[in-house]
Amino acid sequence: MNKRSKLISAALLGLWCLSLAASALRAESPETLRELKAEEVQKIEQALPAKATVKPPKGRKLLVFWRCEGFYHKSIPVVNRALELMGKKTGAYEVVVTDDYSVFTKRNLRQFDAVCLNNTTGLDFDPEKTPDRCEALMDFVKSGKGIAGIHAATDNFKKWPAGEEMMGGKFTGHPWGGGGTWAIKIDEPDHPLMASFNGKGFKINDEIYRTDPPLYSRDKQLVLMSLDMSDPATRNAKDVKPEDADTGISWVKTVGKGRIFYCSLGHNDHIFWNRAVLQHYLDGIQFAFGDYKVDTRSKPIASSGKGSDMAELKELLAKVKEYDWGQSRLALTEISETVKKAHGNKAELAKIEKALLGALPDAKQAGRQFLCRELSIIGTEQSVPVLAKMLAGEKTSDMARYALERIPGAAVDEALRKSLRKAKGKAKIGIVNSLGQRGDKKAARPLTRLVTGKNKALAAAAAAALGRIASPQAAKALAEAKDETSGKLQMVVLDAYLKCADKLAAQGKKAEAMAIFKALGKADMPKSIRTAAARGMINAARK
Repeated sequence: MNKRSKLISAALLGLWCLSLAASALRAESPETLRELKAEEVQKIEQALPAKATVKPPKGRKLLVFWRCEGFYHKSIPVVNRALELMGKKTGAYEVVVTDDYSVFTKRNLRQFDAVCLNNTTGLDFDPEKTPDRCEALMDFVKSGKGIAGIHAATDNFKKWPAGEEMMGGKFTGHPWGGGGTWAIKIDEPDHPLMASFNGKGFKINDEIYRTDPPLYSRDKQLVLMSLDMSDPATRNAKDVKPEDADTGISWVKTVGKGRIFYCSLGHNDHIFWNRAVLQHYLDGIQFAFGDYKVDTRSKPIASSGKGSDMAELKELLAKVKEYDWGQSRLALTEISETVKKAHGNKAELAKIEKALLGALPDAKQAGRQFLCRELSIIGTEQSVPVLAKMLAGEKTSDMARYALERIPGAAVDEALRKSLRKAKGKAKIGIVNSLGQRGDKKAARPLTRLVTGKNKALAAAAAAALGRIASPQAAKALAEAKDETSGKLQMVVLDAYLKCADKLAAQGKKAEAMAIFKALGKADMPKSIRTAAARGMINAARK
């Protein structure tokens, strides 16, 4: 084969590989769906609801449409079978399953009470090329019928803006992949469609779709559950953006006389042998039929406009007292908005601060954490006595310190020092950290005693705090401790002593800093410490 032939062959091979890759990425609908294994069917059957939540006034017919012009989800045949079995067992509906576009005519749709979009992607609905198809589906909904959307149902109608608006969201990515486990919070714990979750948030292994505003908006739909961004794994998933703070999982809305129900869960097969999720889908489908009459009024995330009205704030704080992780954060958001609106108005902020402090002792753990975060923003000396009472508690110390560290004034330092005598264990270590963070020079004496104590973890924290305080007494304590400690603790002390010298140099106390660097540069010091000390001397000499 000559050189030219080899190049042509290589080019053709490259094009073929690209074609295969593109095909794999599209993963369009197969001609036939796979048959489920017996054990899969058994798992579905064991998780099915026993009966319909509400008795249908007449026989209902559900069109389950599963066509994919884009990515094909392998859970589609599982969903189809689960919906079929659920309809038969509960008597709530019968199903017709298809991927044929010909069903979308006004005449053909008349026989159905709702359409279920089962993981459909990139559906060909184009007002210019397929206007009759678009009109048929929109008229179907507006006339009083419904759509139940499963997972990828928001990844359609890209050339039909009215269709995207109808669904209440448009797929823009999934930072929360199907291999991860993500936290879900219940925004509407008392809503009938959320009954299967018993008002409690949960974690689930599934892919979660991002649906950015403005199509997704709490102004336009009632969000039933959403991602719980207080969960570190959920909040820190790869490619998560600040705008993802509100990522809806399930919602309902009305369009004309019709109804839309959507739930993002459904990428993984096992979702459809999850009892709570199957019940949620049954209830959502019965809502789409119009059989389950439920509230669909939206609840925008915004202040009611009453500013810091104390009566309203009192009502919101009553809800915060009962708040637990995974539940709706609407009351919390309202309070945060109230705090923001009062910015710059000291009198109003003082009233709000007093109200928050009044709610703090009786709130559950999650509510207390929220209140402490707000107090970290607006807290004054008024907050110190209340927060100080929480410092010794193992469950409340961290949140109290979070607020106190950000409140200016000597009263905070005094409260931390007093609590240091009473606190034990992790709470005591935390208080030591806070004293160091605030650079409280009066804390140097009590911290000095801790550096050479029996509790090594506490001693290490005290040494680090002294390094941050960087007062003459702190420097003296570290100088003595470096000779009285050994092993890992000694390395912590030496590192703290270096930081102390760096701070002294930054404060213009070059002589004191140089003395420390020279002491740490001696031959009997560890090599890493000697190197850092030499670097410190060079930097200090430049100042």
